[in-house]
Formats: sequence, C-alpha cells, structure tokens
Amino acid sequence: MVFDSIKNYKLYTNLSPRIAKSLKIMAETDFNKIENGKYPVDGDNLFYLVQRYETGPIAEKLEAHRKYIDIQFMAKGDERMGCGNIASMDVFTPYNAEQEAGFFKAGKGVSYIDVKEGMFVIFWPDDAHMPGRQIAQPQNVLKVVFKIKID
Repeated sequence: MVFDSIKNYKLYTNLSPRIAKSLKIMAETDFNKIENGKYPVDGDNLFYLVQRYETGPIAEKLEAHRKYIDIQFMAKGDERMGCGNIASMDVFTPYNAEQEAGFFKAGKGVSYIDVKEGMFVIFWPDDAHMPGRQIAQPQNVLKVVFKIKID
C-alpha cells in the first residue's frame, strides 16, 4: 500500500507506466468539473471512476481485487479507510471473478487511515480496503478511483 499527497506523485511514477499515467491525470485534472461515471484511459487496462457520495460508519467487511490495482484519490473532502493485508484476515465472501472482488471480515488485521483531500492510496491485490467511511461525521466527498489492470 502507498499513502501520500498527490503533490508527491512523481516519487511513484517509476512503479509502472500505468500508475505514472494515473497519477499524472490525478495531479492535472479538476475532477469537480467531471460528472460521475466511468472514464476509459486505455480501455480495460486503465480507467477511472468519478464518485460523489456521503461517507458512512465502519462496515463489516473489506474488499480486495486480483485483476486490478486501485488508486483512490480524494478530490474533495476527507474519509476514513480501513485497510490490511489479506493474509492476516478472515474471509467474509470468497473471491468472485465476475465482481472482481473478494471480501474479508473487519476486525483482526485492520488498520484505519484518514485520507484527506488531495491524498491518494494505492491498494495492491494483497491489500484489502474499506473505503467511504466517515471520520467524525458523515460528509459529502468526491473521490476518483483509478483501476489499473495487472499484466
């Protein structure tokens, strides 16, 4: 997992060309002007989802993916995210290829981070994550999730 400010994105451009492209788009785009939805960059290899929603309480499960790396960018507002390595968690729902997700029980092995506006988190396939949680009170946020296919 990587957790940092978008101001420091150039530190991570050597991870992969698709990660570099995603971070550059994050740093240079005003997502306030973009409607909710799915936006392709390189077909199914790289796309992003613009999402506006209200944060909520801690959930009972975390998700993890096998085919895609997630980069979650807080374009507006703040939220808490649960995270942890899947090896230290109990399975909630086994991986489903159609959903491209498996779910893990919250509790054992989970840490929480407060992701402030302008910050991003890179979640690898071994990183379960619980996005969209409120820090103190529910708040409306604008988040952009980049999905990067693993070769």
